[in-house]
Amino acid sequence: MRAPRSAPLIAVAALAIVALLATACGDGGGGATAPDGTQAGPTPTASTPPEEALRLFVQRRLGQGFVTDCDEAQRPGDVGKQCARLRGERNGLLAYELGPTFSEFTRLIILERAAGSWTIAHLENRDPDLPDVPGIPWPLQIGATVIVAGTGDCLRVRSQPGVNSPQVECIDDGQTVTINAGPVEQDDLEWWQLEGYGWAAGAWLRYPDEAEPEATPEDDS
Repeated sequence: MRAPRSAPLIAVAALAIVALLATACGDGGGGATAPDGTQAGPTPTASTPPEEALRLFVQRRLGQGFVTDCDEAQRPGDVGKQCARLRGERNGLLAYELGPTFSEFTRLIILERAAGSWTIAHLENRDPDLPDVPGIPWPLQIGATVIVAGTGDCLRVRSQPGVNSPQVECIDDGQTVTINAGPVEQDDLEWWQLEGYGWAAGAWLRYPDEAEPEATPEDDS
C-alpha cells in the first residue's frame, strides 16, 4: 500500500521546526550565532573596576572602610575611612592617591590590568611632612630619557647599586639622563644605570612630562 502523498511534506515541516528550535535555543554553550553562520564565544563579562582593587587593599591590609572618590566623602559617616583620587593614566596604567578622608594622602598606588581585573603594580608610602618628588613615578624602562627631580640638591650616582657603594657623581635637579640598564633592587630602592654616569635610585627619576611641580594657586596668579 502506498503512503499518502502528504507524508513527505509533513516530514519536511517537522525537520524545519526542529531546526528553528535548535537555532533559538543555541547549542548550550552560551554563544551567539553570527550573521555568517559562525558561532561566537560566550558573551564576555565586564572587567572589574580599578576601584575594587583599591577597596580590597584598604579592607585587607588596613582594615578600614573605603570611599571610592575623596571628593565625594561626607561627614560624619566617612570619617576614619580611606579614600582615593585618580592622579593620571599612562600606557594603560592608572595612578591613584590614597589616604584618610579629609586629610593629606599617604600612599601612591599604580594599578595595571591583567585578565580582566586590576592589580597593584607599584605602591609607595608618602610622608606629608616631607618634600614631595614632583610627578608620578611611572615604571621606568631601559632606553628612556628621564629627568632628575625632587632631590632638593642633586642625585647621588654610585659605582654599583646600593647606598654603600662609592659615589662617583651628583647630578643636579633638572638634568636629563638616559637609562642604560636596570632595575636592581638594593637597600629598599630600585637602582638604574645612567648612561655615562653610574647607578642611581629611580625614586628621583621622572619622565619629562612628569618632572614639573604641580601648579598652586600662587603659581597661577
